[in-house]
Amino acid sequence: MAIKVNIIKKEAGHFVVAVEGRLDSETAPQCEAGIKHLLASSTKVLTFDFKHLDYISSMGLRVIVAAMKAIAKQKGRVVVRNAQPPIAKVLDIAGLIPGDIAESERSADIFLDAIQRKESAKERDVSD
Repeated sequence: MAIKVNIIKKEAGHFVVAVEGRLDSETAPQCEAGIKHLLASSTKVLTFDFKHLDYISSMGLRVIVAAMKAIAKQKGRVVVRNAQPPIAKVLDIAGLIPGDIAESERSADIFLDAIQRKESAKERDVSD
């Protein structure tokens, strides 16, 4: 099944990646390739809009986590918005967004920002 990845520049350093279809082992490489250029040092906020995402597998989660790690190194953040209930549940199970705050975009932003700071601190501890 095909995936559609539409990238929208909101403002300097802030991009929205609208993903449509299925984000699985077949389509994850295409999504990853499509956003690779956004993982540059100039990106401070990367928002995944999953309004039209029908399915996400562990490979799809890997794309999100890789983006989170890359953006965190730049002191930026990744945001997930508009996840449909089944997608929000997968994100909850994976520990990316707790189910009780998945519906609240602001709460999800705060949670993801905290996770990224925690991951960034782990990387500094290891490298020091």
